[in-house]
Amino acid sequence: MKPKDGMKFGLTKIIQDGIKTEIDEVDIRRYLGYESEQCPRSEVLSLVDSQIRKAYELIKPAAYYAFKPITSVGNSRISVDGLLFTSRKLAPMFSGCSQAAIFVVTIGEALEKEVAQLTKEGLILKAVVLDAVGSVAVERVADWFDSMIRSLAAANGDKVSWRYSPGYCDWDITQQEELFRGLDAKLIEVNLTDMCLMVPRKSISGIMGMGKSCNTFSACRFCKRKSCPTRREEFVND
Repeated sequence: MKPKDGMKFGLTKIIQDGIKTEIDEVDIRRYLGYESEQCPRSEVLSLVDSQIRKAYELIKPAAYYAFKPITSVGNSRISVDGLLFTSRKLAPMFSGCSQAAIFVVTIGEALEKEVAQLTKEGLILKAVVLDAVGSVAVERVADWFDSMIRSLAAANGDKVSWRYSPGYCDWDITQQEELFRGLDAKLIEVNLTDMCLMVPRKSISGIMGMGKSCNTFSACRFCKRKSCPTRREEFVND
């Protein structure tokens, strides 16, 4: 497949402007452990509102990504332009894909520094709420990136897979190193620890497949874990 100008293979692209991060207080409540029908006390609602406003002052959304050709897909391996990703559950998702977008999105480090300072001062509730806001904010950045990739793919007449991150399903967290190897480390303001965790913590990495025959079902259909809170699709026992 010959990609259009907006989807050329190779160089790491950076987006730091125009990323929408609409933070919903309902999502914050969920991160804080409230059920959908529960209504927090008025002081908690007030704190959530103030910490959302604070977060907007602190977050600096950014997306780093590159388009790469998928060279082969086996039963448990996905070869992407010299990168090798291993997952028996994810491989079927990419069997019909001709290219992939590998990416890292983040909200920067300022919010995490504020959370650490609040914790140091003993303002634990404020710290917990702000941390939850940060978690929601980076998810919204990932959602924005997902929509952007889907728009580019649609303009090229392609379908797009679900996005997956190392640590999902049976895709080992150590594969962060392989994913990061596909991006220009000098351009990315996100680093990996020895345990393959990202710094800043409020960052999300992953891969999305694209192609004319790309599979759009979820890897959840191969997973028997009924209690998973992030299940996207029912288990299919073929």
